[in-house]
Amino acid sequence: MFLISSSVHGSDEHGRLLRRTLMRYVNLTSLLIFRSVSTAVYKRFPTMDHVVEAVSLSERTGIKHILPSSSEMQSF
Repeated sequence: MFLISSSVHGSDEHGRLLRRTLMRYVNLTSLLIFRSVSTAVYKRFPTMDHVVEAVSLSERTGIKHILPSSSEMQSF
């Protein structure tokens, strides 16, 4: 978080929105990694629909379209 806030400059609305969006992507990436590694997290978020509901992502944000499908998230 500190790296993003120190790298993205600007105290205006654009800089704030960019920092917030980047942190949302970082948190979403962490969630997807934890979901593939931890059984407790996988039980909390069994499908991508549960992830979308929990983090309140909407169709307008476009994030749902970049999420991998459940078949792509198979553990090895």
